[in-house]
Amino acid sequence: MGRIGMLPGKVLYALSLLIALSLFNFAKASPGDRDQDYNSTVIKLTKKKFLLVELFTIVEMQASVKFAYDATELNVREPVEISAGKLRLKQLLNEISKQSGATFEWSKNVVTVIPPVKVTPAVFNVGENRTGITGKVVDKNGQPVAKATVAVKGTSTAASTDENGIFKINANPGDVLEISFVGYRTVEVKVTSTTDLSVVLDELKPLLNEVVVIAYGTQKKTNLTGAVGIVKMDDMATRPITNTSQALQGTVAGVYALQASGKPGDDGTVIDIRGVGTFGDNTPLVLIDGVPGNINDVNAVDVQSMSVLKDAASASIYGSRAANGVILITTKKGTAGSLKINYSAYIGTQKPTRLPHVLNSVDYTTLYNEASLNSGGSIVYPDSTIAKYKAHNNPMYPDIDYFNVYYGSAAIQNHRLSLSGGTDNINYAVMLGHLDQDGVLVGTNYKKTDFRTNLDGFFLKNKKLRISTKLAGNLGVKNEPTDLWSAEWYATLAPIHPLQNAAGQWVSVNGERNFYGEIKEGSTAQTNRYYFTGQVEAEYKIVDGLSAQITYGYNVTNSKTKAFHANVTLYNESGTTTNLASNLNVSNETDVQTLLTSLLKYNKSFGKHDVTVLGGYSEEQFNYDWESGYRANFVNNQQRVLNLGDPATQTNNAGSYDLGLRSYFGRLNYAFDGKYLFEANLRRDGSSRFSKENQWGTFPSFSAGWVLSKENFLRTLSWLNHLKLRASWGRLGNQNISNYYNGSDILSTGNNYSLGGTLYSGVAITQMTNKELTWETAQQLDYGIDMVVKNDFEITADWFDKRTKNLLLNQPIPLTMAEAAPYANAGEVQNKGIEAAVTWKKSFANGLHIRATVNASHIVNKITKMNVAEQLVSPKAIKVGAAINSFYGYKMDGIYQISDFTWQNNSDASIPYASRTYTLKPGVVQVANYTAQPGDIKYRDLGKDNIVDMNNDRTIIGSQFPDLTYGFTFNADWKGFDLSFFLQGVKGIQGYTYYEIATPFSGFANMGDWWLNRWTPTNPSNTLPRLTLDGVRNNIHSSFYMENAAYLRMKNIELGYSISPNILNKAGIRSLRVYGNIQNAFTVTKFKGFDPEQTVNQTRAQAFPQVRVMTMGVNVNF
Repeated sequence: MGRIGMLPGKVLYALSLLIALSLFNFAKASPGDRDQDYNSTVIKLTKKKFLLVELFTIVEMQASVKFAYDATELNVREPVEISAGKLRLKQLLNEISKQSGATFEWSKNVVTVIPPVKVTPAVFNVGENRTGITGKVVDKNGQPVAKATVAVKGTSTAASTDENGIFKINANPGDVLEISFVGYRTVEVKVTSTTDLSVVLDELKPLLNEVVVIAYGTQKKTNLTGAVGIVKMDDMATRPITNTSQALQGTVAGVYALQASGKPGDDGTVIDIRGVGTFGDNTPLVLIDGVPGNINDVNAVDVQSMSVLKDAASASIYGSRAANGVILITTKKGTAGSLKINYSAYIGTQKPTRLPHVLNSVDYTTLYNEASLNSGGSIVYPDSTIAKYKAHNNPMYPDIDYFNVYYGSAAIQNHRLSLSGGTDNINYAVMLGHLDQDGVLVGTNYKKTDFRTNLDGFFLKNKKLRISTKLAGNLGVKNEPTDLWSAEWYATLAPIHPLQNAAGQWVSVNGERNFYGEIKEGSTAQTNRYYFTGQVEAEYKIVDGLSAQITYGYNVTNSKTKAFHANVTLYNESGTTTNLASNLNVSNETDVQTLLTSLLKYNKSFGKHDVTVLGGYSEEQFNYDWESGYRANFVNNQQRVLNLGDPATQTNNAGSYDLGLRSYFGRLNYAFDGKYLFEANLRRDGSSRFSKENQWGTFPSFSAGWVLSKENFLRTLSWLNHLKLRASWGRLGNQNISNYYNGSDILSTGNNYSLGGTLYSGVAITQMTNKELTWETAQQLDYGIDMVVKNDFEITADWFDKRTKNLLLNQPIPLTMAEAAPYANAGEVQNKGIEAAVTWKKSFANGLHIRATVNASHIVNKITKMNVAEQLVSPKAIKVGAAINSFYGYKMDGIYQISDFTWQNNSDASIPYASRTYTLKPGVVQVANYTAQPGDIKYRDLGKDNIVDMNNDRTIIGSQFPDLTYGFTFNADWKGFDLSFFLQGVKGIQGYTYYEIATPFSGFANMGDWWLNRWTPTNPSNTLPRLTLDGVRNNIHSSFYMENAAYLRMKNIELGYSISPNILNKAGIRSLRVYGNIQNAFTVTKFKGFDPEQTVNQTRAQAFPQVRVMTMGVNVNF
C-alpha cells in the first residue's frame, strides 16, 4: 500500500505547543463574546401562535443552538403567542419566559430549559403551630442550588431556595420535606428539630437526556439502535485498580474480563466481548479519544466515559478491527468556570488471594516412601531421616513451605492530582499521577508516573472553529526476577530442600539452581517503558448542521529491558560448590503508530424528521523496531553495562516491520418523530497484511429501533417511562495475523550452504505464504429491548448470534519441510447467547439513596466448520462441535479397585497387598500400553472395544469459557456515609490443574495436602489414585485434572464518609471524603489451585497469584 506523509513526533509537539499558546492568548477575549452572540442572533417568525416545542425547533434550525429539557417536567405543548417578524434570540427567550414561566441557561450553544417552579404560598389553618425551619441546599460538590423547591409533603406549603441555596419554610417536627430541582433527584428529609438543615442533591440524568459515546460522535441513549454497554467510571474512582481494563470485570453484560495475573505491571485483563471468534488474538479494538491505543495506558480516574460496542451495527464503522468488539474511552475535559483542584490518594497492603495448602516434610517423605514401594522400589527416607526433618533443628533437614518463602505481603500507594477549569472560549484539564506497587512475589515491583493534558479552544463567531489538543504519557519501571518462570516454579519446591546451610550459603536444589538466592544476589530484569501520545483535532462548522473535522494522532512506545543474571556461588548437598556465571541481555523495542482521520458531518431536523450523515477517511501507519545484545562473565554484580562483559560471548540481533491500513467509511442515521429509528454503516478497509488480490474488505451494517412508549396505545401506561425494541445485522473483519504476512514467502539470513565442500552464506524460506488468504469476517445478528419502569428500573436485554467465517489459522505441514506453517482460512465459529442488565435506583424519606445493578450473560461458543484437519493435541484441541481451545483428553471413570482384579492362589486374601500379582478380570476395561493396578485411574472406554487408547477414547473434557458470567453492584449513601460493594462470578467453567503440586512428585515439587486422602488398600478412594513415582498410569491428560473453576468473588467493598460541606466551606474545600477499600475481599469456589480466575494457558503452579488489596484513601476537591 502507498504511504501518506505523516507528521513526526517533534513536529506534533511543536504544533501542540503553538496551538496551546494561541489558545491561552485567545482566553483573554472578552467574556461578553457569548452575550454578543446571544444578543445578536436574529430569529424570523412567520406566524403568531406556536406550541413551545415548535418554537424550539424553529430556533434550532435558524441558530447554532440546541435546547435541552426534561419532557417529563416541561409542558412542551403549551401555547405561546409571539409577534410575527424578526426579533433577537434574547428577546424571544424573554418573551417565552414571561408567558410560560420557564427560564433558560446558555452554555456552549446549548440552551437548558428550566421548568417553572410551582410554589404555593403557605396557608395555615387556625390553631396550627408550625415552626420556621431553615436550611441550605447544595449539590454533591458543595455548590448552592438556587430556585430549588422545598415543600411539606402532603400539604400545599412550599418555598424555594435563594441564590445561595438558603430556604425558610414553616413545618412541624415529624413533617417530611420534599426538595426537588430539575436535573436532580428529589430528596425527602424528615424534620426532627428546629436545627438548620443541610441537604445535598444528586444530579439526575434521565434516560431521555443521557448521551452515549459512539463511533465518531455521541448519541442520545433513547436513539441507540445498537448494543452499547456503559461502564460507570464514577464507581471506579477510588477502587485500587492499577489498570483500566479491570474496570470491565463484571460491569457490562456480554463482556468477560479475566484478570490473568496479580503481577505488578502485568495485571491487566483478558477481554472477550460476546465470546471468542478467532483462533488468534481476540483483543477488542480500544480507542482513546478517537485514537487506537492500549487501554492500560489511560488512568481509570482520568476516564470520563467508557462505551463498549458489542454488536456489528455499533462497531462496523471500524471495519477490519472490530470483529472482537470495540471499547471507546473518552478522557475528562475542562469546563467553563473557576479553577477546580482534585487530589486523591490511597495507601495499602497486598497479599495473595490464596496459596495452595501443601505437605510438610514428614508427610512428604512418608508419602514418597509409599510411592517408591508402589513403583517397585524401596524405602528412600528411613525413620531416622524423617526424625531429622521432624526435629526442625538442622537447616539441611528443613521443613519449608516455599510458598511462604517466595510470596508475602506487599505495599501499594497511589497519588492523583488534577486541575481543570476554563472560560467560554478555552477549557483545560491537567492530570498527574504516580503509582508505587510492590509485588507479592519476591523481587517484583512496579512504579508508574503518568500525565494527561486536554485543551479545547473555541474561535470565530458562534464558536464555529474548535481546536483541541491532547497530550499524555507515562513512564513505567518494572522489576522482576530474571527467570520469573523459574522463580514461580521454585515456589512449589518440596519442603525437604534446604534454602541455606548453617554458614548462610545458598544451597542448590539437587545440584541445580536456587532462584531465591539468585534473586537476593541481584538477578533482576528491569524494564523501562516510555509511552507518549499526542493528538491535534480541529472542527469547523461550515453552515448550520454541517461541519468538517480532522484529527491527527501520534503514539510512540519504547521499552528497554536489562535482564541480569548475577554471579552466584551455590553450595551442593554433596559438599561441593557450583558457580553460576553472570550474564546480561539488553533489548530495546520501539513501536510508533500514526493516525490521520478526516470527517464530514451533517445533521438536519425538519418537522418530525431528524437526519444525520457522516463520511470519513483514515490512514494508519505502524512501525516497529527491535534490537538485542548479550554478553556474559561480568567482573561483578554491580556494573551492569553491556560492554563490560566478555566480548567473546557477545551475540546480537535486530528486526523491524511496517504496516499500513487505509479506510473509507460512512454512516446514516434517520429518526421519525423520535419513534422510528434507522442506522446504516459502511466501511471499506485496505490492509498491507494481505496480498494485493485480497487486500480490501467491505463491512456493512444496518439497524433499526422502535420506541413503543411514544405510541398512543401505550401512553396511558403511567408506569412505563420508556420502551424500545432494537434489531441489527452487520459484518465485521479481523486482520490479526503475522505482521510480516504480505503475500510473499518470508526469507531469513544467516543460513549457510555447502557448495563443493565450501560453506557460503545465504538466505532461506522460513515461512510459506498463502496468497489466497483473506479477511476473517464476523456476521452478527442482534435483537434487543430497552425499558424504564416507574423511573426506578432500567432494563436492557439482548439476544445475539455471531458467526465468524474464514478463521485464520496456521495450516499443519510436514515437519520435513523445516518451515513455519502458512496461514489458511481454516473454518467457522459461532457465538450465540443472551445478555441482560437491570438497574434499580431509589431515594427514601430518611435521606437514604440506593443504586443496584445486576447483569448476566450466557454464551455458547462452538466451532461449526473446519477447512483443514482438526488439531487434536492434548490438553487442548480444535474440534468441530466444541468450543475453541477446549480441553481434550481421557475421561476418568473412577479408580481401579481390588475387586476388579484376581491374584495368585485364587485371589487368596491372606497374601499381603505388596506381594500380590494382579490381573484384571475379564470384561474390565484395560488401558493400552501399561498394566493397570489397584488404585490407578480408570478411563472411560468411548470406543466400546474394552481398551482405552489415543485413537478412540480421547474426547472433550472441559471448556475454558463459562456458561454464565454475572455481576452485581450495590451503592448506598446516607447522611455523608456511603457503602458500595461489587460481586463478580462465573459458572460452568473448568480449570485444568495439571501442574506440580497436583501431580505427585513432579520434579522437585511439593504436593497438595489433599493427597493425604489418596487411594490405599485400607482407604479405597474413588477420587484420588494411589501414589507412584513414574506417573505413567495416572499423570496423563484426563478429566482427573479438570476442576470446577466456577467462583463468586467479592471483587470490591468500600465504606466512606464525606464531611459536611458546611464545615468544609470555611476552609475553602468543596468536598472531602475518606474511605476504606478491600479489593478481591473473598472468593467462594471449589477450585484447589492458586486461583480460579486464570487463562487457559495457566495450567501450571507458576501462574502469578491474584492479590487481595486493602487500602485507606482520601479524595478532596478545592
